[in-house]
This record gives sequence, C-alpha cells and structure tokens, in this order.
Amino acid sequence: MSEVIKVLLVEDDEDDYFLTADYLSQCESPSFAVTWVTNGQNAIDAMQTASFDICLLDYILGAENALDVLATFKKAGISVPVVILTGQSDTRVDEMVMRAGAADYLTKSEIETPRFMRTMRYAMVRREMENERIERHKVEQQNKAKDKFLAHLGHELRTPLTSILGYTELLLDEDNPHMKQELSIIHTNGKHLLSLLNDLLDMSRIMANKLELTNKDVNLTAFMTDVHSLMSLAAKDKDLSMTISSTSPVPEMISVDPTRLRQILINLISNAIKFTDAGSVDVSVETLPPANDKSLLRFRVKDTGIGMPPDKLDDIFHPFEQIEDVMRANHGGAGLGLAICRELVSKMGGEIQVESEFGKGSVFSFTIDPGDVSSQSQDYLSLAAPTASSYITRNLHVTGRVLIVDDLRELRRLTGHLVSRCHASVSYAENGAKAVDAVLEAERDNTPFHLVLMDIHMPVMNGIDALKAIRARRCNVAVVAITAASRKGLKESLLNEGFDDVLGKPIDKGDLLQVLDRYLISTPTPVLPSPPDQVNLHTPEPQGAAAKSVLIVEDDSDAAELMKLLVSHLGHRVTVANSGQAALAAARNTQFDVALLDLTLPDASGIELAAKLQMTKTGLETYIVSGREPDPSELKRVSISGTLLKPVSRQDLTLIFS
Repeated sequence: MSEVIKVLLVEDDEDDYFLTADYLSQCESPSFAVTWVTNGQNAIDAMQTASFDICLLDYILGAENALDVLATFKKAGISVPVVILTGQSDTRVDEMVMRAGAADYLTKSEIETPRFMRTMRYAMVRREMENERIERHKVEQQNKAKDKFLAHLGHELRTPLTSILGYTELLLDEDNPHMKQELSIIHTNGKHLLSLLNDLLDMSRIMANKLELTNKDVNLTAFMTDVHSLMSLAAKDKDLSMTISSTSPVPEMISVDPTRLRQILINLISNAIKFTDAGSVDVSVETLPPANDKSLLRFRVKDTGIGMPPDKLDDIFHPFEQIEDVMRANHGGAGLGLAICRELVSKMGGEIQVESEFGKGSVFSFTIDPGDVSSQSQDYLSLAAPTASSYITRNLHVTGRVLIVDDLRELRRLTGHLVSRCHASVSYAENGAKAVDAVLEAERDNTPFHLVLMDIHMPVMNGIDALKAIRARRCNVAVVAITAASRKGLKESLLNEGFDDVLGKPIDKGDLLQVLDRYLISTPTPVLPSPPDQVNLHTPEPQGAAAKSVLIVEDDSDAAELMKLLVSHLGHRVTVANSGQAALAAARNTQFDVALLDLTLPDASGIELAAKLQMTKTGLETYIVSGREPDPSELKRVSISGTLLKPVSRQDLTLIFS
C-alpha cells in the first residue's frame, strides 16, 4: 500500500483546481488525497478540523493574496508547510513569500513537471526535520527543567537533613543511655535518606550524560586496602568474615577514577553484607588475558547470602527495579545502586554480570579498563593480616598532639577515633601539602605536633614529599608512614627516607597503640575499655587550631543555628547572617578569618558574596555550602577555599578548622 499524502489546495480558480487535482490523482506512489477550499478563512477552518501534510496556496485569491493568508496562518499557529502557486514567475514575489514563511514557490506551469513533485517532497522533508528539531528542543528543555528541579529538590532535602543529622549527632555525644538506641535509629534512617538522595542525583546525571570520570594513577594495593578498611567493620558487625585477594598477578598502578571505582565496590560489598546473615564476603581481583591489545581487570564480590532467583537476574541492573522477595525481607533501597554501578562500569570500559542461586549466595563480577599497564610490574595482591598484640586489650592513656594525614575522610575519622580514645588531641589534613602547612603553622604558634601519621599515596603532595618538606624546614616532629604496599624492602626504604616508623594498612589497633606509646607521653589516668573493633563514628574529631572568627551566612534559621552550634563547639567565635546584605554589614564591623556561605541566598549568590567579602580582608578563607555540587566554572571566578555539600557534619567542619 503506497503512502497517502494529504493536501490542502487553496485555489479560487476552478479550472486550476481541476488541473492540479487531476495531475495529483494520476500519481501512484505516493498517492494524494486533495481537499479544496477557495479562500484563506476556509483554509484555516479546514486545518483546524483536519490534519494535512502540505498546503498548495494560490498567490492571488480574489481580494487577498498569499502574504495575507500566510500571516493569518502564522497568527493561528498553523505550521503545515506551504508551497505558493502563481501564474507567472516573479523574483520579487518569490522573495516576499519565502520571507513570509512559505516552504517554496512554483509557477502553475510547473505542476506537471518533475520539479513539482520534488518541491512537494522537499517541503515535507524540511517540515519533518523542523518537527524533529522542535521535538529535540522540547526534550532538551524538559531535561533542563528536570535537572533544575532535581538540583532544587536536592538542595531543599539536604537542608532539613543537615538539621536532622547534625542535632542527632550532638545528642548522641551526650551521656544519655536511655535515648541512645532511639537516637541511633534516627541517625541511621537519616543517613539512609541521604544515601537515597545521592543515588537519585547520580542516576539523574547519568541519564543526562553529565557524569564525567576523572582518571588518576592509583596504587591498586593501597586502594583495595582502603576499601577493606572501610567495609571490614560492617562485616564484623554481622559476624561475617571478609577477605580481599587476587587470583592472578595484578599491576601495581592503574589509571582509573578512584572515587567511582570505590563507589562500585562499596555498593556491591554493602549489598553482599546486607543480604548475608552468616558466612563470608570475599572480594577478588584478577588480570584477564589481553584481547585486542588491551588488558582488563576483573573484580568479583562473592557472598554466602540469600541469593536470587535466576529469572530475576536481568532485572536488577535496571533503575528502580527490586526483587519482591528482597523487599519483603525489609532491606529497603530505591533500586538505583546496581543501575548506577552498571553505568559506571560501562563508562570505565567494562561490563558487570551476576551469578546467583536462590538461598545459596551471589557472585557479582565486573571488568574495567585499567589503562596501559604493559610496563607495570605485576604481583599478587597482598593485604597484610592484623598481627596479634598485647596492646589490643591494654588501656592506653597518652597526652600529645597528633596530626592524621589521609586523602580519604572516612579513614581519617577511623584512625582519629582510635587515637582520640587514648585521649590524645587530634587534627587532620587531607594531603601532604596541607600537612606541611599545618605542621609549620603549629610550630609558629608554639603548639607543635608531637606525632604525624602520614599516608604515603595522596593527591597534590604524597607522604614522602611532605616529609622532605617538613625536614627541610628543620622540623623534627615524629612522622610515621602509613602504607598499604607490602613489597619487599619497603619498610627499610621508608625508614631511609627519614620516617620514624611505618604502619601497614589496614591499621592494626595494637600496632597503632605501640606507636602512640612510643612517641607520646603516657599518663596513669585509667580509661574505660571499649569493645574490640567497635567504632563510634559520632565521636567528634577534636580540633587543634587556634580559635578563629567565623562568619556563617545561611538563610535557613535551623541550619544556621546548627552550624553555629557545631562551630562554637570546636572553639571558634561565630557570627550568623541570614542574607548577603547582613553578611557585608557584619564584615564591615568584624575581621573574619573564615566565611561559610550558603550558595543560594535570598538577595545574593554565595559565590558573588565571596568575592565581595574577600575585598574586606586579604586571606579570608571562604567555603561554599550548598545542597548541590556547584558548577566548577563558577568557582573559578572567585578564590574559594573549598565546598561543603549539605548535610554538613561536625567532621566536615573539623577538617576545615584543623
């Protein structure tokens, strides 16, 4: 069956109508269905009651001409392509009708020529292309509106979550055993809401193709050791054994986005722990044989949990899909985690798969492109097992100031918790450069650190370079290297570099206590023993810097009051402003050291306000606080010290002021 093109012919001459209609009726492919009207108003009436593919419009229609009809078409919102027909060629008329919106211009003598059919075709093709452009524009506008809505939703949800989590953390620190369980439930569910929000925003960025990877050179052993440190406590809480190993030699360094690879592994390991009530969770990595001159790494996460029915395995990687049996087990979630993992793995040049049997556990495996590893030395992954130590059960009480340097906030907090339980004062730095600044500033303030626990593999400046910079300035603070690498002779090499001692990752509590006992001053004050390997992440990170004058600019009164309370508890002087105008007024009367600025204020942008505030004092540290990730291009216009994503915790603030 041939294509049928619906034509509206606007022609006041009956002979010309019959001529045009007769020619069109003789066409077999395509065929034409012609509707005839004699003036512009009848044409509009016809188009409002029926749909047409093209309109053939006579240039002269009694008292009106094609320009008048095209104007009424435009006013009525009619977008059907219009081809003008006239008795004789006129370049001036041709130009006028084309400017008025006609698709083309033909003389009536050309109706029975091939040019007439080509003109009809081209007019409709152009219209289809225009319709596609309009639809693409609509989709783009809808996506922009959706992105804007999600960004606004994220901001609006993060602001109350800041208050919920912040005040709950403060209450958990109080000695109130009667409410501790209830507060822990509130805090856990608040963190769960935050996790769901992060998944939703990640999925939105992926679907909008706005999620970009930032590849870096990553030491694989150190990376996997950090993952083990982060997840082993969750496994121990359920009495599960957890191992990380390699089944083949793997490269020492790989090129990958460490944040996103860590996100994939933590998601898969968290799921394995969540759905396993007894047994083990085993993580392995191996190098696959080269194919097409490219080697891939394969990671496997195997558990002995509840497993999944085979007919459900294809669904779990789709957004918002969950298995009903799992839902009935009350494990929760939005069904986005595995979908995000699949998209991230795809961006890393690999694939993700699952094997499972209901009631017998699951194995998730995925591959990634590690970059060019042809020149890398390869060896089996070796994560040092914790060593037995009498210090594990010993109650140690020390005095002194300790600086913990690690680029992963969670690991800084874990190590800081262990140190602070021994009553030492703890400060933090996220890379070697900031560690050097902190050590030198403490020396100038005559409050030197007594011990630095320094991770070796960090961005900006690694641990070895940081040590050399500290020693070059004749600072003799004890510096202990923390490393996940286990190659032969590494400890001796680090000691030769000038480190006072070396601790392996994951940090063994007994080894850490030995280091604290060796480099800090022991005191006899007893300390209540803590359950082995139990970590309370709500323990505050003590700040070690001098008191500063802090300006908090936040239009939400609850969030502002919480921020003021948290910063005040860290020993700093706080002024709160609820608008940009109030902040500038406060800055005229007070010299602030640090400004924490909400990104969206009722009368100003936090970034614009930062520029104005920096004019009041040279060296003012300004931090943007937001419910969404600020656009990096916006931040480049102003010298911003950093950004904080709501909900802001006391640990986040401690890292700023340490």
